[in-house]
Amino acid sequence: MSARRTAARRTISTAIPAANGRTGLARLRARGTVVAGLAAVALTATACGGDSDKKSGGNSETGGTPKNGGKLTMLAVQDSKSLDVFRTSYVAVADEPRLAALYDPMFYIDTKTGAVKPHLAESLSTADNGATWTLKLRPGVQFSDGTPFNAEAVKINYEAHGKAETQSLHRAAAMMIKTEVVDETTVKITNLTGPNPNFDRTVATELTYIEAPSAISKGIDQAGQNPVGAGPFMLKNWVRGSHQEFVKNPNYWQKDKGLPKVDEVVIKNVPDIKQQYNTVKSGGADIFHSSDGARLEEAAKELQVQKMADLGGQMIQFNMNKPPFDDIRARQALSLAFDPADIPKQLNNGYVPAKSYFNESSQFFDPTAVQPAQNKEKAQQLLDALAAEGKPLSFDFLIPQNPSSQAVAEYMQSRLAQMKNVTMKIQSLEIGQYIQKYAIQRDFTAMLFQQWNVDPEPVLFNSFHSKSLLNFVGWRSPAADAALEAGRASTDPAARKAAYAELQKAMIADLPVWVYAESLIGPIYSKKVTGVEQYNTGVVFMDRIGFK
Repeated sequence: MSARRTAARRTISTAIPAANGRTGLARLRARGTVVAGLAAVALTATACGGDSDKKSGGNSETGGTPKNGGKLTMLAVQDSKSLDVFRTSYVAVADEPRLAALYDPMFYIDTKTGAVKPHLAESLSTADNGATWTLKLRPGVQFSDGTPFNAEAVKINYEAHGKAETQSLHRAAAMMIKTEVVDETTVKITNLTGPNPNFDRTVATELTYIEAPSAISKGIDQAGQNPVGAGPFMLKNWVRGSHQEFVKNPNYWQKDKGLPKVDEVVIKNVPDIKQQYNTVKSGGADIFHSSDGARLEEAAKELQVQKMADLGGQMIQFNMNKPPFDDIRARQALSLAFDPADIPKQLNNGYVPAKSYFNESSQFFDPTAVQPAQNKEKAQQLLDALAAEGKPLSFDFLIPQNPSSQAVAEYMQSRLAQMKNVTMKIQSLEIGQYIQKYAIQRDFTAMLFQQWNVDPEPVLFNSFHSKSLLNFVGWRSPAADAALEAGRASTDPAARKAAYAELQKAMIADLPVWVYAESLIGPIYSKKVTGVEQYNTGVVFMDRIGFK
């Protein structure tokens, strides 16, 4: 899973720098940094449910080479608010399929191997263990409006990410770097917080999509409504609340290879997951991305499906910055009150019970650091002790509005109702309000949350390092910080495994989160579709998908 090394030089047909270190983070706080990346991950993460399996994406299924032509209809749970590269969610069940169509990733994470690979760009290399990186672009690439995709375009995008007025979800990552145009196809990137040999993973996940400067110059709002990228498709029509139509980009850099395969892509909004499934099954659409375990199981029998998972899953995140969950006894009580295996039995949702944040299929999983089994008697003792001190456990449980999240929350509420000295109120908000509530205002006590990660970097550092701006749970642990820093500082698999084993032990000891279902996500598609290949959060490449 580590990148190739040659002497002191590391070259990864991929990537760029990420947030790392205290000095830069302190500076960002002082400058009022807007919340980044993880808000996007959570945006629809819990909107579709979850499950788990071994990571298996990154390669097309055996179905033959797609033929040229046709219209691909994809379903999404919600409409886009914007289609720029700054404010749009980089998540497969949200907006990333649209970004894949419009922009193409410069670099991506192969969901089968975990390696960072190049796509639209040519290479990313470091000769000093990640202090500086050299990003090489492919020569001659153009945006759909005919303007050049060059080093200056990359610099303009990264600087725009870093501006407060842009309100980029990836500002924290961009503020950690300085970019310099070396020549038409070369960008030098300096990591302002010190060496980070895993910075390529940040580029692949947070800084991989580039918008045409010609669009950015008209303002981010306009760029979001009239996007210009270098991907296989262009936006033709957008009927708000209904669908978007994309047509072939005449200047596409791979057109001489006969790509993209289809002539047109239509993305329709269908919020209900069961309706999405039935629409594809009946032939009314061709594909959708889902993290709903039950639908993924059905698709394996009736349609086609690819699944990927490694780290993360569906979980309760506790706000450790304020009562009641600043008291570890409250966190312990909730973690002991539930049985992860009972949730899929009662809800028939296909979840795989989790043992920790790290799925059992992960190379980083430590079997000695797992969450304690359900113990209702011990949970009640903890609740009684809190009540005896005048602190009976009462909390709001924040969830995004959707049937799957509501069902899980009501299940938990019903189980807690059988116990004494605990009251749980469900707070269900529209996705945008949900993110605003926890990520911007930090106004929550406990929330339903989900993450999908092929690799711990950069998401775990962003989520749990005490100095990270994205540490919404407020976990401050010297042991966790040391483990996260060690995991980030190395590309050696054994060293990283040892580091993340220590992180798992710290997570079990402090319980900043309680994971009840392993992570799983993937595309579900009809039997006439082929050329399906996943990357990053399970999104499919839009250049090679087509029909048999």
